[in-house]
Amino acid sequence: MITEDITISPIPIDPTALPPLVLLYMPPLLRAKAKAIAAQEPPVHPIWRKFEQRGSFFVAHTNDLKDIEEVADWAKSWLIEPEEKLTRRMRQAFNKVVERTNRYVFFEQVGKYHVIAQGWK
Repeated sequence: MITEDITISPIPIDPTALPPLVLLYMPPLLRAKAKAIAAQEPPVHPIWRKFEQRGSFFVAHTNDLKDIEEVADWAKSWLIEPEEKLTRRMRQAFNKVVERTNRYVFFEQVGKYHVIAQGWK
């Protein structure tokens, strides 16, 4: 029987190396606006085509910072400079989208309207 002294060095796993899979959720009140963006040609951004209906919600799975940045930027710009009059419920729905994207990503404010994703939380 041959016995060898084998040492196994553990490989450290960097948690930032594999980005998390994030579920982006669009409140039912904003579903029509999100579907309208998804139907545009040429596509505004690939994330809008990833959204699908799940029950009463419109959801998308992603692990790309740029996808989350796009959705957060869209919602934030609606809050700052709406394209139409915002009701209290619509304002709450846009705030929910911004709040949920802030759970996963660090954002940097660029000017008054836009945000850029800096990294995962």
